[in-house]
Amino acid sequence: LLLCLSGCWNYTEVEEMSIVAGVAIDRDKSTGKILLTAETIDTTGGGGGEDNQASSTIHTLAGDTMFDIVRSMITMTGKKLFWSHAKAIIISEEVAREGILKVIDWYSRDTETRADVYIFISKEKNARDILTLNKTKSTILSFELGDMIKKETYVSTAPVTDIWDFFDNLESTGENAIVPLVYINERENRKTERISGCALFLKDKMVGTLTGEETKYMLFITNKIKGGVLAIEDEKGQPGYSLEITSNKTKIKPVWINGKLQIQVSTVTKTVLDEVMPLNGFPDFEKKKEIEKLAEQQLQKKMINLIHDVQKKHKTDILEFGAAVHMNMPETWKKLEKDWGKIFVDLQVVVKSDVIIETSAKTTRSIKMGD
Repeated sequence: LLLCLSGCWNYTEVEEMSIVAGVAIDRDKSTGKILLTAETIDTTGGGGGEDNQASSTIHTLAGDTMFDIVRSMITMTGKKLFWSHAKAIIISEEVAREGILKVIDWYSRDTETRADVYIFISKEKNARDILTLNKTKSTILSFELGDMIKKETYVSTAPVTDIWDFFDNLESTGENAIVPLVYINERENRKTERISGCALFLKDKMVGTLTGEETKYMLFITNKIKGGVLAIEDEKGQPGYSLEITSNKTKIKPVWINGKLQIQVSTVTKTVLDEVMPLNGFPDFEKKKEIEKLAEQQLQKKMINLIHDVQKKHKTDILEFGAAVHMNMPETWKKLEKDWGKIFVDLQVVVKSDVIIETSAKTTRSIKMGD
């Protein structure tokens, strides 16, 4: 029993560590080396109160390998970097298009790192520009990004991807990875970080991007949407209704039709009617059915457009069609796997959507203006 009371064998005082909150990875333009920017938590001050908020420090160093840079940063901080609290890895588009496995492989091997750190691709020219936003405010930006991506299910305009997810997609059969995009949003002379859209990968190399709106329909197809809003146009093509997504179930079924492989995508989406803009409102059961029909048609059309765009423009199976064939038709997959990249581009896909409005929020009638 005394062994259970011996304490931590490698205990280190917090004052002797440089706690990493997040990192940005770029390519050094002058030398071509890897440029690592680390955001570390400032442990010299106290905490609590508006005048004594948590803050961070930025350190930048170039090197040939990631681990070489990480260890060499001791000469800048005077302390060994501690990685267990890191929440964000931001990678520049330049590095992502070269292949990101070589710059994150070290993270999967080091004993002090954790697999729940989130990956982002920077839409800015340099990933470092995102981390340096914290100079204008006393906050830890990497922690903010971690909190923002965890709340992304309320919006569904970006995927939630951590290191574990990315490695799992690389090793899975018939799947390619997606990573959320982060950029600087400037409005009224105020700059803030924003997450929207995603980067598409073929193996570990970035090959394209989707907007936030396109990402939402990609999440529908891959059965990963948890919430968000469906904005529906009325019969005249004007903004008409807002449906809050409460649940969604997507099935991807590969079938043989006339000797050709076809992918059938079917979605069942349950929603709540949260906004009615037309003056005729939402007066009866028949009108509810009309709104459901409009929502089904528009959702189906947008998913089909996205599928065609991914097939013809990006040519990478981020939609998990290959994984569906592998699971449901293992013998067929053995024959198609080698040429799946070419087959995916011309694959016939059929989409069917069902939208159910379960309630109309707090009221069952529309607001009517008096004479």
